[in-house]
Amino acid sequence: MTILKFARFDLASWLPRKQTILPLAFIVVVAAVLPVPGMAVVAAAFVASIMLSAPFLGDERGRLETLYGILPVSRGSVVFGRTLAILVFTAIAAAIALAATAVVSLVRGDTVAAELMGVALAAGFAFIGLAMALQLPVLFRIGYARGRLVTYAPALAIAAFLWLNQALGLVDLADGVSASATQLIGAGVGLGLAGVVVGALLATRLYRTRELR
Repeated sequence: MTILKFARFDLASWLPRKQTILPLAFIVVVAAVLPVPGMAVVAAAFVASIMLSAPFLGDERGRLETLYGILPVSRGSVVFGRTLAILVFTAIAAAIALAATAVVSLVRGDTVAAELMGVALAAGFAFIGLAMALQLPVLFRIGYARGRLVTYAPALAIAAFLWLNQALGLVDLADGVSASATQLIGAGVGLGLAGVVVGALLATRLYRTRELR
């Protein structure tokens, strides 16, 4: 089974469920209740990071891990296929956020700067990259039941960084504010891609040492 085939199989097993659809509806609610440009995109990134563990929960409930051990599919295909499936879900969440933002702005008669939305999307992707780098290795190594608390790791990591930065002055965040939109978008996309690649590679290495029962 190839990566693309497993990604389709994975999406079919957990995407068309109420537990997956409701968080996507939350993005629309945020766009309507908090009509601040970029807030829906932030909500989409948060939803995607939380839902990152949903496929692993489905594995344990449906005992799909045993099936993966029987099917002619490599551990690498499972990891990269699931990574691709999660990125597809992230893209769906981002598209809903953009559509909801556009509709709300149209109703309110507001104008949303394209650069602002681009920066918000890049920041959201960077957050997803961080989430994948932290969560995928843990969830693939020990599963959802024992590793579910890692879902909160990305938010805690950012909070810890901001606290340490304020206390120690490690990075001047004012430089980021003064940077151009192109620089911010490039940095966000770069960090996001790095997180996705690191998370997938580490997860593949750890998943190969796991015994599937």
